Amino acid sequence: MDALVSVIVPVYNSTAYLERCVDAILSQTYKNLEVILVDDGSKDDSLSMCRAYEEKDSRVKCIHKENGGSSSARNVGIKEAKGEYICFCDSDDYYEPDIVENLSKVFDENEDAMIAQCMAVCRNEDGTLESGPLKDSGKIVKETSEEYLRELLLHLGDSSFCTKMIKADFMKRFSFNEGRLNEDFELLVYMQEEIDNIYTYEITGYNIILRFGSNTRNVYKNLFYDCMIENSDMVAKLVDEKHPSLKEEARKFQLYQRLDYTLHTPLSKMKNNPMADKVLRELKEWRKDIDTNSYLAPKDRRNLKILSRAPKFSKWVHNKIMFIKGKPVEK
Repeated sequence: MDALVSVIVPVYNSTAYLERCVDAILSQTYKNLEVILVDDGSKDDSLSMCRAYEEKDSRVKCIHKENGGSSSARNVGIKEAKGEYICFCDSDDYYEPDIVENLSKVFDENEDAMIAQCMAVCRNEDGTLESGPLKDSGKIVKETSEEYLRELLLHLGDSSFCTKMIKADFMKRFSFNEGRLNEDFELLVYMQEEIDNIYTYEITGYNIILRFGSNTRNVYKNLFYDCMIENSDMVAKLVDEKHPSLKEEARKFQLYQRLDYTLHTPLSKMKNNPMADKVLRELKEWRKDIDTNSYLAPKDRRNLKILSRAPKFSKWVHNKIMFIKGKPVEK
């Protein structure tokens, strides 16, 4: 494949990471690239760095806009993209040198492909590996959209758009929900309903850097956890309507998201909080599902049972454990 590939990079206050990110894109083994750097109202030197790249390499296009969040920046990039295919990269992460070439190979070998993805690894800021890829067989695997949805519900799939290459004419039919978090999952669920299959090249192509201060990494944001619950309900409704064979998987997903919500939401944020009230009420109502759902791990089943009966005590115990482990706890 020698088609133009557009790589969209939302940029916000990224001076410490931007050079690594953009250099990794420009040094790809696949050279026919359009790199769209969308500065989302940065307050540091990110914009000047983006403009310097634009002057230095004709493949780079710099766009400046008022701050509106990463979804807003991505949507601007999608509208401006001239490529036949679209990829995404977060400005604090970076590509492996051959990610674009490998994903383009999927489209070369499969005429029906609309979305192709690779695997990601998580790294600490010092570059050390935190967690490996979900799969590493080295094979290109084709799944139906329902099989892929099932993997997402069982936390065995990857909902990030940064690991994916998407046909541009398909991608341009959609947009990210601005002002939301957990927006990748939300959009991908809707998109997979419009296609028959998704291809996965089971090799590592993307490096996620875990750093303090990003939208969803290591810092509590109530919007993220509220959106997480809302998205779990959205996909459960979709399953009821279109994929009834996945009802148990969908309930497991709802339960896990509620477990995540209760464990990470500080007690002080759960007072006078309609979403927290809803989550705790549903954990009580779903005790039978907690007992019978075959996809729950024993530890999580136990934690959910305790949370459904004594949420405040469970939170207190969880905070004590985090404190012992030396991890910050917001009270």
